[in-house]
Amino acid sequence: MREGGLVAPDVDSAATRFLEMAEHELHRSYRFAGLMLGDAQEAEDATQDALLRAWRSASSLRDPAGFQAWFDRILINVCRDRLRRRGLVRFIPVDDAGSFPAVGDPFRNLVQRDEILRAMAALDDDHRLVLVLHYWADLTLEDVAERVGWPIGTVKSRLHRGLATMRTRLDRGPASEVRR
Repeated sequence: MREGGLVAPDVDSAATRFLEMAEHELHRSYRFAGLMLGDAQEAEDATQDALLRAWRSASSLRDPAGFQAWFDRILINVCRDRLRRRGLVRFIPVDDAGSFPAVGDPFRNLVQRDEILRAMAALDDDHRLVLVLHYWADLTLEDVAERVGWPIGTVKSRLHRGLATMRTRLDRGPASEVRR
């Protein structure tokens, strides 16, 4: 067993070390899953599934300093699996999606926030994943590519197309959706 890594000389200290690292990531991971899945209960279940998968494969973590990236990869795969099984896109509940800075008219901000979340929820899974990782999780494009396992060019392309799709949806606004 590795000293100084996740795997410690005894099971209790390995479990303690794992729990400490996982606890540090829980809130961020839950919010990420909520943005990807659009449902608080499903986000909680996905986060728990990811923790279980991570624990089962803890021996594959080579460097504890890379725990966040390693765990993100597991969580991304869990969310993708759930989205594939579900086969549809749900709207992201406004209450579960985090917060945007409040500036200006609070009602207008709430409407804009809701429009942004709905536009994001309407994206396909891959475009939404890249946008969430880059803008919400504040990862560099290189880090996004590493976590999702895609070439950097693919990440850039999906980011660009996702933003363009959102811009089009936001420019139309809710009024154009009502007129249809």
